[in-house]
Amino acid sequence: MATMAAFWGNLPLELVERIMDLLVDDYGQDPAYQWTTLRHTTRRQMRRIERHFWNYWVPKLTITLYSGARCQIDYVRSNEDGLETSRARFRTLAPGLANPLDKKDIRALWGQYSFENRVAHLRLGEGVLNNGMTGGYIVNDTDIADLQVDDDGLGIAFNWRETLNALLREEIMMRRLHAEMVTDRRAKLAASHRWPPFERIQRLVLVKHSVLDIQMAKRVAVQKHRLKRHDPSGRTKLGCLTHESQHLHKQPLPAPPPASEAHRACCVICSRRTGPSIFEVVACEESVVLGLEGWEKLTRDELLDLYAEAYGWNCYRCLGQENNVEWQRTSKNDWLTVCGSSAEKLHNVRRWSPFF
Repeated sequence: MATMAAFWGNLPLELVERIMDLLVDDYGQDPAYQWTTLRHTTRRQMRRIERHFWNYWVPKLTITLYSGARCQIDYVRSNEDGLETSRARFRTLAPGLANPLDKKDIRALWGQYSFENRVAHLRLGEGVLNNGMTGGYIVNDTDIADLQVDDDGLGIAFNWRETLNALLREEIMMRRLHAEMVTDRRAKLAASHRWPPFERIQRLVLVKHSVLDIQMAKRVAVQKHRLKRHDPSGRTKLGCLTHESQHLHKQPLPAPPPASEAHRACCVICSRRTGPSIFEVVACEESVVLGLEGWEKLTRDELLDLYAEAYGWNCYRCLGQENNVEWQRTSKNDWLTVCGSSAEKLHNVRRWSPFF
């Protein structure tokens, strides 16, 4: 570290600033790398990047509060003076017709927020990251640091530096785990002579294994790492490992307690009283296609085929159609032939829905 500091110290200040500007520009679509790596190059660079984040990325951060399966309340930045204080204020509009909750209900929901019950999720760069590709933003249920909630529930304040630090460090960890899991899966397939020789087919195989295994396995690993740091004793439970999302995280769970009230006759969805776990949100919103190496160089038709492939395997998994490959193929074809242009399919912001 001392050697690196001496290297930078021997360069003219104008050259250092120019290099730093170019680095930030080169990684303009990668806030995780900007924050976790470039920010620690020099003190001047830290101040520069933190100012950039406050002005550019924090306004692109959305915090979503969930009430049951149908209601989502978005909070966005509302103050301009948080760079020096580290306190960001976010507000939501007063609930309208699409949101049946009153202020008392919203305040009570925030009162449930805890390590074991993340009723709010964070999204960074919706419609912006990865050139606005569908499912290209960062979504997670990391901690909202030093959270304070207004009495009416419509405004919150928190430490934006610590919040982004948790969000982006876990993003980097998931990238590393993803790369390791992909390498391991390729090696196993090659050892069993099941790794195809053609790049196009290789990508389809990786999409399948990403949807059915890797995408959720890396999330489980990160959640367990988070739990170990929070409570080394292991007595605390991970609230995201729900029965509703067990087909995704595949972790053993005790039998659910008896229902406190009878389900409505129409379907389980209408009776659901809890919001989604991060696994359910990721299954709907995150694209595994953008985890493929070199996806940026693919043609539009190649990308469409890969998105459709991922959609098919999602249907195969989520609708209990395991081992029904024909169902996957039918679902893929349905996605390719439904209404909507290629641009709409590849550049779309899609939120979690219980009907997904």
